[in-house]
Amino acid sequence: MKKRLLALLLAGAMCFSLAACGNDTGDTTSKAPEDTSSNPPESGNGDDAELTINDVWPSGTTVYIDVPAKAGGGTDLYTRYLTQALGEVCPGVNFVVTNYDTTEVGRENAKNADPDGTHFLVHHGGAQIEYMAGTSNVSPKDDYKTVALVNVGGPQVIIAKPDAPFKNLSELGEYIEAHPGELVVGCTLGGASQVMLRGVIEGIKPGLSDQVNWVQCGSEADKLTQTASGSIDMANCSVPNGIAYEADGKLTILGTMAPSIANLENMSELMGEPLPESFKTAAEQGISYNYDSNYYLWAPKDLPDDIAKVINETVNKCVDVQSFIDGNKQMVTYIDKRDYEETQAAFDKEWVTNEEAVKGMGIYAR
Repeated sequence: MKKRLLALLLAGAMCFSLAACGNDTGDTTSKAPEDTSSNPPESGNGDDAELTINDVWPSGTTVYIDVPAKAGGGTDLYTRYLTQALGEVCPGVNFVVTNYDTTEVGRENAKNADPDGTHFLVHHGGAQIEYMAGTSNVSPKDDYKTVALVNVGGPQVIIAKPDAPFKNLSELGEYIEAHPGELVVGCTLGGASQVMLRGVIEGIKPGLSDQVNWVQCGSEADKLTQTASGSIDMANCSVPNGIAYEADGKLTILGTMAPSIANLENMSELMGEPLPESFKTAAEQGISYNYDSNYYLWAPKDLPDDIAKVINETVNKCVDVQSFIDGNKQMVTYIDKRDYEETQAAFDKEWVTNEEAVKGMGIYAR
């Protein structure tokens, strides 16, 4: 009888143990994370099961997004609008933003991360230009997988020193012709801002960009302070900073370099207030130039496509999150939903445009 009772107790204990393994409801956040560097999430829970974001980012997952720029700049703000929205779309998932003062270090870190769906980089299409021009060794095309669009771009204000003898783009062209070699333009040499500013000047009159002095001035803070002080004659900045500095009499606004979708009316709608006439786009000033540059969510190149597609769908849900909408409006930035295939097409189109521009400038190094 004792032996039979002992056998029953042992059998009951084994059943309880098996049941506990199959229904673990404990706090998983205190456990050591599983090494998934060589084992990305499976494509579902069965032969016919579709992969979901819960498979890729189960509750308790930490997702890292690198920003190859200082905190407080445009790239950083866009990333934080995104992670705030993703936190609402994916409750229980932790999103960590890491800023890198050195752009190349940030790009390299994301490039070399494990392709397990938990490490990304946010940056604009200017990274394409810098690779083509040889100022970066990281190729967005070959070293990353383009997962999603964070936004479809926004206008950049063309700013000049407060006492500039030109007040719009037409007058700028006249000044350059009358004073060849005198205008000093601050930009990221071999980067997006040089391509944009050169495009505007060439749009005024072909060959005019060869008559200005291009100097290195990479950060927005430097562009604002050096233009306001008169150390440089012209540069570019975000719309909110352009408004603030013009209101204080520190800058002259010449217009905006903008995506093809932009005009003074819809930029004002995004701002929630009428923008001054000085903020008219180059196209609205009769200059045939616009610049469509997206911000992308990039992953290490070996991230599986099925995981990338699920993350793309999740990022697209952020377009309907109010905090994301409001944040991009503050930056006068346009957002839109693009599926995975449309995202690849947008990247490829921008690559061709930038390649033509860089070759036209004579700085193509690849």
